Amino acid sequence: MKRILQFVAVGTVFGAILSAFFIWVVDWFPTEGSRQSKEAYPLFIAITYVSFVIFGVVVVAMGYSIWKFRQRGPSDLRDGDPTHGNTLLEIVWTAIPLVIVAFFGAWGAIVLDRNEAHAKDARVITVVGYSFNFEYRYDSDGGFTRNDGLYVPVDETVTLHMVTPLYTPGTKNLEVIHSFWVPEWGIKQDATPGVSGKTVGTTWVTPTRIGTYEVQCTELCGSGHGTMKFKNIHVLSQADFAVWLAKAKKEAADAKKAAASNPGQAVFNTAGCGGCHTFTPAKSVGKAGPSLNDLTTAFNEAKAAGKTKAADVNGFIKESIVNPNAYIAKGYAPGLMPKTFGTSLSSKQIDDLVAYLAKGGTG
Repeated sequence: MKRILQFVAVGTVFGAILSAFFIWVVDWFPTEGSRQSKEAYPLFIAITYVSFVIFGVVVVAMGYSIWKFRQRGPSDLRDGDPTHGNTLLEIVWTAIPLVIVAFFGAWGAIVLDRNEAHAKDARVITVVGYSFNFEYRYDSDGGFTRNDGLYVPVDETVTLHMVTPLYTPGTKNLEVIHSFWVPEWGIKQDATPGVSGKTVGTTWVTPTRIGTYEVQCTELCGSGHGTMKFKNIHVLSQADFAVWLAKAKKEAADAKKAAASNPGQAVFNTAGCGGCHTFTPAKSVGKAGPSLNDLTTAFNEAKAAGKTKAADVNGFIKESIVNPNAYIAKGYAPGLMPKTFGTSLSSKQIDDLVAYLAKGGTG
């Protein structure tokens, strides 16, 4: 027992030194940007301290055992001394992990409860995760959708619902899992295909710092996963957000009127094309896929490379929608664009979208 206490003492000191080095010297966490990260960071740091102490005790005991009971030459064939266990030791090493787990479990529950404290009064925004972009639907503000980033007011709690819209039960039209993570906010929420409900895929955030932040997908979602990170999370002052919201509502109303007389634009918007492609007439600035502003040049390049059987630009556009891997634009990897639009869109929707793109946004 004396030797064990020595292991614990030396290991604890060693673990404390490691903790101090890695927490004080290494910058593990970004600057707190929300009330949630302010609550969560101390919990993470405490878990790190305890983990390093446990690691230190194990390493010291293991190092001592390797040295003490090493083989002392080729002729050293001694067996270790027989042992019959130690009841007190077994109780102690069972009780300590139990206390640690219970302590951090209770702390974590308190943090989660505080994070959800203002959920009832929160602005509701649905985050649409798909291959390979995020869209944001402002449910509490009329339901308009933006694919150029998320805009939220500082010091106001926001409810974020994560969904994957391309999932259709009973068909082959499946979207994969995605995850929404903003490091400065200290939150991460998955969107799982086929799982829905008001409390499923839901998290809350109360931004506390004005600025622009990066969002990343943290679930491996396909060949375009590496491109699914965008520095377009905007935290605005209350006054600036009010101005932005009024402008966004007007733009949404204007777009709705335009879509009523332009069915191709309606398909472009609802199918999420603007999340991955730049197309000036639709005011989309997506970067995951190639620009759609000059499809004639793209058709000529594909034809010259023998990568398309289409006779004209319209045929090439349709081919690119239903069979996106037929021709891969330079600088882009195969598999970035979902192969499901041929079944998720009707023939009329595809024709409307083709005409809209081929005519430069007037189809």
